[in-house]
Amino acid sequence: MDLTPDELLSTTRTVRLRLDLTRPCIEGRTEGASIVGQAHTWGSILPAVWSFMPAARARGLGICWTGGNLRREREAAEVLGIPYTEVVQAALIPVAHTVGTDFRPARRVPTSEVLHWDRW
Repeated sequence: MDLTPDELLSTTRTVRLRLDLTRPCIEGRTEGASIVGQAHTWGSILPAVWSFMPAARARGLGICWTGGNLRREREAAEVLGIPYTEVVQAALIPVAHTVGTDFRPARRVPTSEVLHWDRW
């Protein structure tokens, strides 16, 4: 779905009436960082964001880690008031009270197909 910045802003304002958008970000751009620098940066924020998710769920909040905004990070930063040249977005996490509590685990690929032990 391609939206102009004005359409995205209008949609975001409408959605924000119903939920909060948590925006985990990293201070400093990472495009020019080494592999080690990138690993340290993302290795720091991803566990923090992941820990936020079960904490929110335990409080009756529904959440979803999304990254679609990252394809248009500069435009999303403008709409969300994030200084693009100084901050990189890690995700966009909608947070809202849920309707119902009949949650169940999602279908997953068998671990044996994605996990390697001591070799590839």
